[in-house]
Amino acid sequence: MKLRSLCCAVLFAAACASANTTNPPLRIYLWEDTLSEQVAEQWLEKHTQPIEQIHFDNDDERSLLMLNSKSLPFDIVVLDNVTAQIYARHNMFEDLSELNNRDNNHARWNALCGTHAVPYFWGPVGYVYRQDLISTPPKTWAELVEPSDELKGHIGWIKDSTETLLPALYGLGYSPTSETSSELKQAYDILNNLAPSILTFEYALSYIRSNSQSNELKIALAYAGDEYSMNRFQHHSQWRFKVPEGESFIWTDCLAVNAHSSNKEQAKAFLSFLMIPEIAAINAIDIRAATPNQNALKLMPASYLNDRNLNPEDPFFDEVAFDEELSVINIRQRARIIDSIVKRHEATN
Repeated sequence: MKLRSLCCAVLFAAACASANTTNPPLRIYLWEDTLSEQVAEQWLEKHTQPIEQIHFDNDDERSLLMLNSKSLPFDIVVLDNVTAQIYARHNMFEDLSELNNRDNNHARWNALCGTHAVPYFWGPVGYVYRQDLISTPPKTWAELVEPSDELKGHIGWIKDSTETLLPALYGLGYSPTSETSSELKQAYDILNNLAPSILTFEYALSYIRSNSQSNELKIALAYAGDEYSMNRFQHHSQWRFKVPEGESFIWTDCLAVNAHSSNKEQAKAFLSFLMIPEIAAINAIDIRAATPNQNALKLMPASYLNDRNLNPEDPFFDEVAFDEELSVINIRQRARIIDSIVKRHEATN
């Protein structure tokens, strides 16, 4: 969803709130297709508070809107672990360290989200590809950023401070959160050469939902779980998710309660509800995403537990990197790089 669309959604939510002041909905700002309909229905069976979902499809755009948190009509926000920690330091979220059912989550994920947020879903960054259209998917990040002729013009990318540069940096053997200017310059050169081969910088799920020629997209930088949403939307099972060889980079989605919300107690009750093992299990199965709720895992069917994208074996965590905070100088340099790459893409397509 583009920023203009997000702003329209915000204004729409504000209008709904003013029209229903006696029992205003819980307004949740989250990724599309990340809350089970079953879970929402079960909440409504036991609570009078309706739910209103407002969607985003880009972390950086979400963070930009969050700068105006005092005026945004959101009670609950989904955000990455880094942003959750930053905003907590500025008292933008409620303290959730003593929230009921928080202990159902693995300590790893609670620590990543911090005291003012609770973990929701997690997974590695990788790519999705059409198995019916690609004979040999890339094995490494280096292969992805130097695509074969088969892939050129059919590649989806992501505009994000970390993920945009991640494939190039990993392909060079560097950290995706590198602060070294010379390393970022090398990554820029690779992506600048790749730009004419990129079909879109729109989030893959959003692209196939909004483009009539979505079959032109054959491979795209993505997050674990995107393949399930894309297959559901297109009514087939051709999208597959793959993490290239080497270290895996882990994203973590957290849930936080806006400190300026007038609906704080119900918002906290909803988050506590989501962390009930039975509810967390339903949510993860329906959405097909990896749950941080260790007690929910005990309730999962074999089809979920045997899916290594959703339930990797313990050695998986021996070779992973978690998203981490970037310096202001680094963010600015990355923003300039991304802007230049996108402009080259637009000029050559």
